[in-house]
Amino acid sequence: MNGTRVCPDCGWPESEIYQVVSRHLTSTGMVVYTRCACGRLQVRSLSVPGGGRGA
Repeated sequence: MNGTRVCPDCGWPESEIYQVVSRHLTSTGMVVYTRCACGRLQVRSLSVPGGGRGA
């Protein structure tokens, strides 16, 4: 294995997002819901500078 993360169901590389279902700002950045080519949903937590709504 070369260190690339893949979908446990179909082997699709996680770095190649098939479909973005939704994005939501959080206090620490953003949560992105994505769908793999096989239909599996994934939740990604991204740290985004200024992504929060402030204090």
